[in-house]
Amino acid sequence: MTGILLVNMGGASSPKELKVFLARMFKDPYILPFGAFGRNFLSFIISNTRYKSSWKKYELIGGSPIIESTKKTVISLQNELGDDYVVKMAFSYSAPFIDESIASFIDNGIYDITVIPLYPQSSFSTTSSVATDVKNATANYQNCNISFVKEFYLHENFIKFWANQIKVHINKNNLINPYLVFSAHSIPKYLVDKGDTYANAIEASAKAIAGKLNLNCEHAYQSGMKRGEWIGPDTKKRLMELKNQGKEEIILIPISFVNENLETLYDLDYDIIPYAKNKLGFSKISRVEIPVADKDFIELLKDIAIK
Repeated sequence: MTGILLVNMGGASSPKELKVFLARMFKDPYILPFGAFGRNFLSFIISNTRYKSSWKKYELIGGSPIIESTKKTVISLQNELGDDYVVKMAFSYSAPFIDESIASFIDNGIYDITVIPLYPQSSFSTTSSVATDVKNATANYQNCNISFVKEFYLHENFIKFWANQIKVHINKNNLINPYLVFSAHSIPKYLVDKGDTYANAIEASAKAIAGKLNLNCEHAYQSGMKRGEWIGPDTKKRLMELKNQGKEEIILIPISFVNENLETLYDLDYDIIPYAKNKLGFSKISRVEIPVADKDFIELLKDIAIK
C-alpha cells in the first residue's frame, strides 16, 4: 500500500482561522528569513494587524476555495488510482497539517509515501518549505520511505491541461488572435540570487504551453509585497505597455497555481482585470479559470504517483 500526500498552502473559512493561517505562514523561515525571535514577533504583529483587512478580501470572493477543491482532487485521484493507494491532503498553514496527515498514514501501517506539493514550479518559499516540514514530520519514523516530487511544470499533462483550458477559453470568448500573459505569483529577488529556479521554470512552462498553441506570449508577476525587491516584470505594468503597443485581446493565465485562490479570484479578478478595463481601456481582457479536478490534471497526478 502506498500513500499519496497532496500538499498546498491552505486557506481559512473564518477570521479566526485566517489569523492562525497568517501567524503560521509568517513563522515559516522560508517566508521570513529571520531568526526565530524575529519571526515570532513579526508573525504576531502581522497576523493581528492584517487578518481583518485580509478577511474582507476573502468575503468578496466567497471564501477560499482551496480546501474544498483539494478535497475533490483527492477523491478523483483516489478513484483513478484504486485500492493499492491511499490519497490524503495536507496544508502548510491550515488543517490538516503535514505532520498530522503523515502520522495518519503511519497509524494505518502505510510507510511508503509519495509527497506531491501542488506547486508546479519549485521555489524555496513553497516546495522547500514543504520538504522541510515533511522531513521534520518523519524524523521519528525509521521505516518511513518518502518519495518527494519537486516540480512538474514540464510534464506533458501539465502542458496539455493548460493548453486545453486556453483553447476552450478562446472559443468561448470568440477571440481571434489573443496574446497570452502568464501571470505568476512573485517571489523576493534575493531568493533568485540564492539560486531559486522558480523564475526560470515559469518562463519555460509559459513558452511550452504557448508553443503548443502556436500563440505569442510573455510572463509577468503579481501579488508581490511592497517592501523589498520582488521579481518582475509586474503584471499591471506590462499590461500598460502592451496597451501602448496596440495589443487588444489579452488572456491572463495563472500559471503558478492549480487551484483558484485569493490571488486569482481577488488579485486578478477584482484588481488587475478591472484596472486593465477601466484605467487602461482594454475591451477584451479575460482570465482562464482553473477547473476543479480536471481530467488532464488528475491524469498528471496519477502518472506522477505511479512512476
